[in-house]
Amino acid sequence: MSPLTPVQKEKMEKEINEIIVTLIKGCETLDMDMAFGMFANIPEFIMMGTDGSQVDHDTYVNNNINYLSDCSAFDLKTFNGETRVLDENTAIYSWAYQAKATLKSGDIDMVDRAGATFVFRKIADKWKVVYYHEATVPPRRISKGE
Repeated sequence: MSPLTPVQKEKMEKEINEIIVTLIKGCETLDMDMAFGMFANIPEFIMMGTDGSQVDHDTYVNNNINYLSDCSAFDLKTFNGETRVLDENTAIYSWAYQAKATLKSGDIDMVDRAGATFVFRKIADKWKVVYYHEATVPPRRISKGE
């Protein structure tokens, strides 16, 4: 396999960045299909949680759908996002972000700083996440009355 050219790498980075923009938009509009369509529904998928738990695709997606269904708004702020192309079919996206979830109760869950790593593989000519790892502390709950 010959090395990728700078133009090829730039194209791949752009494609991955567009997928992350779609993830953010999906979360912020509470559109579950848009938010979680990038995750590969394959047996090899692993999500590593902040507590060290490992879950499969369906468990990860269902946990997020359940949580976001309790939200009236969800805001994400990116501090840094970087793509590293490993080869023509593999890339890693590293993301530092802030998350603010406004619950239907009026309470707010706030994560001031968090990090995530996505491993993308090209599957059937589409970029899909095959591994996802979150690094964050539990959110601060800000009660409606505060």
